[in-house]
Amino acid sequence: MPSLFIVMLGGRHARANIEVHDVVFAVGDDLPSTYSQLKNAWFGEPQGLHIDAWIQCDGLDFEGKSYQIQFSHAAPAEQQQKLYLINLGGYDPREFGELHRYVLVIASNPVAAKAKGKAYFATHWQKQHTDRVLEVDDCLAIDLVGGHFVHLQPGEFSPQRWENSYITL
Repeated sequence: MPSLFIVMLGGRHARANIEVHDVVFAVGDDLPSTYSQLKNAWFGEPQGLHIDAWIQCDGLDFEGKSYQIQFSHAAPAEQQQKLYLINLGGYDPREFGELHRYVLVIASNPVAAKAKGKAYFATHWQKQHTDRVLEVDDCLAIDLVGGHFVHLQPGEFSPQRWENSYITL
């Protein structure tokens, strides 16, 4: 059964002085089966493209409920809950630069997703700010990935697998 992969890509861009990153979504049976999707999603230079971190996600426990992630060629009903990725930014007074954290939430719309992301953020990070959270770009609906619609169904699922590692594409 295919899984949702959330992947932190790193690489170079012609107009950037340092390595840049992006989070992309893919569907596959294992990480290597997503490589072509990841390469197609990258906006920068193809040479040096790599994975810095990845999550294999078959479901999510959220607000006391367990949801399986399933894929279909049919769009979900409009009233169904959706999966969102919230990009959270904050600072550590001992480090230079902005730090980022990512949280998955389940909500009926982007406004509710942002509120849930902020609530998570408020309890999990000191001296935080939400990086452009008022803009839709920072609240990413994970609803169509690799040509498949994402459906959330009540039920059990395999635990998330994730890894921070450098994998050259």
